[in-house]
Amino acid sequence: MTYLKSILFLLLFQACITQLANAQVTVGVYSNGILTQLAAGTDPDRKFFGEGRLFAGDYLNRYFGAEAIGQYNFYQSDWYNVSAGLMLGYYEFDDGARVGAPVLFAFKPISNHRAFAIMMEATPMYNGALGLRGNFGLRYTIGKK
Repeated sequence: MTYLKSILFLLLFQACITQLANAQVTVGVYSNGILTQLAAGTDPDRKFFGEGRLFAGDYLNRYFGAEAIGQYNFYQSDWYNVSAGLMLGYYEFDDGARVGAPVLFAFKPISNHRAFAIMMEATPMYNGALGLRGNFGLRYTIGKK
């Protein structure tokens, strides 16, 4: 039985490594002037893509926060993408969860290097009260040809 488990583990491990070797992963940094977020996600040039974000605190803002975002590309071109989706987040400073609907504009300004994008985002949010957050950021897609 342990041989069967070992073989199954090795097959699953090989499948994961194969997928990761061919995957395109994005990394980014976003800021709204108060909070900075570090992000990692899936290929943003697919119709559906996702991203996870963590707050990068400093001396004044030492609180933990995390968000998971799912996006749908409504318009895609070589120069820019427009997407919208759903955001779920947890924030230590207000002891609660937030739900939002981010609208994202990604501009790819370098014609021979489309892996780099400048991001602008507006997110209406709700956590007991309505709010609006605007982010500006940079994103790079690793593995993009």
